[in-house]
Amino acid sequence: MNSPRAPRRTTDLPAQQAARSSISLASFALRHARAVRIAYLLCIGLATLLNLHAEPSLANVVERLRHAVEPTLRANDLIDAARNIALFFGWGAIYTLTARIPLTRRDVGVATVVGMLASFSVESAQLFSPVRQASILDLFTNTIGSLLGALSFRLIERRAITDMRRGTLIGVPGWMPAGSVLVLAFGLTFAPSTRAGRVLSWAGSPFARGQVVESFQPLAVPLAALVTDVVAWIVVGLVVAVAINDRTGEIRRRQLVAWLLLAPGLLALAHLGRDLVGFQREQITAAVQGTSLALGLLAGLVSVPAWRRRCTGGSERGVHVGLLVMLVGAVISWMPHWSHVDSARPRFRWSQLIPMMSLLERQDLTSVFLVLQRAGIGAALGACLAARRRVGVPHPRLRAAIGFAAVLEVGQLLVPSRHPDVTDVMITSAAAIFVAILVERAARGAALAEPGSVADLNGTHTTGSF
Repeated sequence: MNSPRAPRRTTDLPAQQAARSSISLASFALRHARAVRIAYLLCIGLATLLNLHAEPSLANVVERLRHAVEPTLRANDLIDAARNIALFFGWGAIYTLTARIPLTRRDVGVATVVGMLASFSVESAQLFSPVRQASILDLFTNTIGSLLGALSFRLIERRAITDMRRGTLIGVPGWMPAGSVLVLAFGLTFAPSTRAGRVLSWAGSPFARGQVVESFQPLAVPLAALVTDVVAWIVVGLVVAVAINDRTGEIRRRQLVAWLLLAPGLLALAHLGRDLVGFQREQITAAVQGTSLALGLLAGLVSVPAWRRRCTGGSERGVHVGLLVMLVGAVISWMPHWSHVDSARPRFRWSQLIPMMSLLERQDLTSVFLVLQRAGIGAALGACLAARRRVGVPHPRLRAAIGFAAVLEVGQLLVPSRHPDVTDVMITSAAAIFVAILVERAARGAALAEPGSVADLNGTHTTGSF
């Protein structure tokens, strides 16, 4: 007779109990998958076809088609490529998070093909516009964005299922909030919301642009920008320490090495990227950010084990991490904006109330990294709120994430040179919802491995002896 099997170590409650909670975001997404997908495709159409000024002249269409299949490479093509990938990355994520559980390679393939067809439709419509430019490069980058979004979420879901079976420190895998805050800080480093670096040159090769940047004196950085950097990167270090101590309560050597390579690597990559695209350097910024990251990580590695012993509930720990994320979001959003570019911009315009309009109006690389900042805030906060659900709180409390996103934007009305935008509320809220759905899907996937569990991963859940 075989000896009884030792139970798997989970968070506060088994994965089955989280999977059968009263409100199911994943089930809602599955039931309304078609509507959600159509809504996102409409957002893509709104962002790409607004103000098309259609001109159905056949001769002009043929000429535009020739330019579309034989595009000339310009500096703005880099901006367009980054924006296209970011926009269609969201499509890939939307499709996979509304697909059946668990995700398969077929789901990734379908998401990519539909993204390609949507892109083809948009580019075809732009052939009839005298103010928009269709390009085969856009078709390529949009398809790549769809593939990356779908593939990334499939890999993330598989990893989350494994980690939830083994147990976590805050109720969800620690790399979820850590990675989200790191994305936020990466966007802040490349395109800080508290200042706007001057573009010196878009001409020539990346090496030539780097030489131009090297020849100029670095910009002086205001105190508000440095305070933002310090707060953001200290929090990155603290949350990364949570990820390193996630399961065992001790420092895990492999995870420590991985994060020590990833976090400083992304920081260095951001500053190298600024040089290669021609952004003027800033005084002491890199040193301040690197030092803040090191201090936050050291403080976290020292304090997280004691914090684990003192706070025994994953829900409470998740709240603590969520408060850190909210602090970073408030500092980023409410610090005065130092910028020679936006100083003359009106405080309020009606276009700020139109979803996706700001992304259409801002034809620069900075807008892409501002999206990363908002998505990072939302994803990290969504992970912390989802941790409460994992330990038995009946509602995911995502209204808190949506409300916080709205407060961040409304509060900017009181800050000189800051500009609230409904698109930022949408990005932050959507990222929080994405992560909450991902956590629930992973919890259901983990429930399959529990003894005595019979789970229908696409709607209902029952248990044997629980």
